[in-house]
Parts: sequence; C-alpha cells; structure tokens
Amino acid sequence: MADFNFIRYANCWEDANLLLDVLDITNKTGLSVLSGGDNTLAMLLKNPQKIVAFDINETQIHLFNLKKAGIKYLCYDDFVSLLGVYNTSKSYKIFQTLKDKMEPTSFQFFSEHPAHFRKGIINIGKFEHYFQLFKRFIIPAFATKKQIQKLASFQNVTKQKAYYETVINNRRLNAIFNIFFGFKVMGKFGRDKSFYDHVESKKNSGQKFREHFDYGITHIVNYNNPYINYILTNHFSEHCLPLYLQKQNFDIIKQRIDRVEIKNTDLIGITGKYDFFNLSDIFEYLDDQAYKENCVKLRAISKPNSQIAYYNMQGKRYLNSTHFELQEKLSKDCTEKMQAYFYNEFLLYKVKIK
Repeated sequence: MADFNFIRYANCWEDANLLLDVLDITNKTGLSVLSGGDNTLAMLLKNPQKIVAFDINETQIHLFNLKKAGIKYLCYDDFVSLLGVYNTSKSYKIFQTLKDKMEPTSFQFFSEHPAHFRKGIINIGKFEHYFQLFKRFIIPAFATKKQIQKLASFQNVTKQKAYYETVINNRRLNAIFNIFFGFKVMGKFGRDKSFYDHVESKKNSGQKFREHFDYGITHIVNYNNPYINYILTNHFSEHCLPLYLQKQNFDIIKQRIDRVEIKNTDLIGITGKYDFFNLSDIFEYLDDQAYKENCVKLRAISKPNSQIAYYNMQGKRYLNSTHFELQEKLSKDCTEKMQAYFYNEFLLYKVKIK
C-alpha cells in the first residue's frame, strides 16, 4: 500500500491544454483528480459552474489550500514568489501573511515544514525529486549543461529534431533510459512500487518511456513546453509556465477560485452528478475488482453525454463500450500532440445515454 503522508506531486504532470481543448466545461459541473491542483485551477479558465476536486492524499489537499490562498489573497508577483517559481528568498515570509487566510490544518502543515519554502514549493514533491536526480546525476552522463539548455530552447521542431538526433541521442542515453525510467527505479524514487502492482508488462517500461520521449522530442516544440523544461532544467521559465501560473490567467482564476470544492476521498466516496471528468491516470493503481467497482461508480455519477478524460501511462485500462463511447479520433489527436508525452495515451470517452 502506498504511503500518502507526504506530497507526491508538487505539480500536475498531465497536459492541461488537452482538457481545455476537448472538455465541454463552460457553465458545467466537473469532477477532477486534485494531485498538484494545477489542472483543476486551469479548468477555471473555461468558466465552469463548479469543480469538485478529490484526492486520498491529505498532503495534496494542504498543497492546494496553499495555492488557493495564494491566488485568492496575493498579487501575482507574490503568488509566484510564494511557490518559489523563480526564487525562494521571500517565500516563507509571504507564506506567513496567509496565517489567518488559509485552512488552519494546511497552514499548520506548512509551518512544520519551513524547508519546503527554501527549496521552492514547486520542487517539493517526490516526483519532482526524481527529476532532480535525473538532472543532477543522469543528464551529465549523456549531455553537457550547455547542450541541454540548447535542446530546451528550440522553437522550431525540425531544428530541434536534428539537434537531438545528432547531438543528444546516443548509446549512453538509451542505456540510461532503460534503467532510470524502468519500473524499479521509478517505483522507488519517483512514484511508488505499488503503483505497478497491476501493470501487466513491467519488463520494458524503461524502453517504452524512451519511445515516448523520442516521439515527443522530435514532434513537439520544447520552448513552450513546461513539462520537458522542468525535466531538463528543474525549473519553469517565464515563456513556458503551466496555465495556472501564467500572468494573463491569474485574475480570471482568482475571480473563480471559490468554485472549487475539495474532497479527501477516492472516486468511490464521491457523490453527486457531473458533466465532465478529469481522472488523471487513477485506473492504473487499481486491481481488476476495484477497477470494475470504479467503473460502476463512474457511470452512477455521470450525467448523460458526460465526458471522461484520463491517461494510460504504463497500464492499459479501457472503459466498457456498453456504457462508455471512446472518442477515438480526438483521443488519438490529443495523444499525438500532448506536451506530457511520457504517458502512453490520452483517452476521451462520452457516457452513453442510459
């Protein structure tokens, strides 16, 4: 059983742009996996009536409450400073101004972890630490710092592809990917070993990750991709911030922040009816029986023609075609253009009328 007593994800690692492109969100009610909270916040840009965000990990809720208070009560510059996006020198001092504005338990949690602010809130998750290990110890084995900076800077995919294939792509990179992104290392240092309990084929997980990386790095521009920029450089640049951190979106999200309701539960514990769903990759972590129970629950809380978006990373979970209709072309198109291209596929379903 995975440990949920610490922050696993300081950021969301699924492409928020896809959700905004394919989900009918405006004036609708949605259900969203919380994780780092970024994509739930991004969906506010499409003017939903309400979003219920859920997570079984209470520390992820503390993280969201910090981000929520920062958005609600701070100016943009102080908000990004709170999270340590560009520097961390003022982060803890700004946090202290939120004492009477945050949820008390969440304020207490971060008060007990002042080192989080010195490190930068966007860097404190276990998954982010995994990428920090990658940058510090793995990247130097196949590329110089200058080469990586150049790889992250391309605005033309043809030039980017040529540079990657002639300068970066080598035997050392292949060997490293097979090991570092294999289920044993990723399970220990990035995710959790139990997350792979129900993945059918673990043997070639590192090679599959490499194949996704090769496709993405040769088809999708790096310059404005926040996910690949963080993986390669361990920070977000002003030209490639996640949607909720972009300055032009801040006031819109601030005006709508109270439309998000938080639930400390799993999908089975959710009540109500919803028009759209952002379910991350939650089905990968379930055994067959739990997966079937979640599908029954999903249908029970769906309105007719509801949309359901989720990812397969290394598992293969597909909803029953009797009750859920796969939007094949949209799913394929989104998979091919997703900036978070270490996932195997993005899937979009529509709930059939009962």
